[in-house]
Amino acid sequence: MANAIDEAYDLADSAPDPEKSAVNAAEGRKIDKCMGELEADRADAVRKAYVEGLSYQELAGLFGVPLNTMRTWLRRSLLKLRECMER
Repeated sequence: MANAIDEAYDLADSAPDPEKSAVNAAEGRKIDKCMGELEADRADAVRKAYVEGLSYQELAGLFGVPLNTMRTWLRRSLLKLRECMER
């Protein structure tokens, strides 16, 4: 019986905090909005790099641009995202 009670408390502790969930949802919407402000190919490159984990070399090949161009795309895109998120 004590184990069942302990497990119930553990589940309650791991349940998402409503305030934290609301903040996370708002942040997610803001990120989506900011990603929408990027050029479509830049936003796609950012997603593939930072969500899917593709390397700069893989991205350069996928988008048909030189490696240094891809680095520039990602660096500038991240700067724009940071500016947007700070507004």
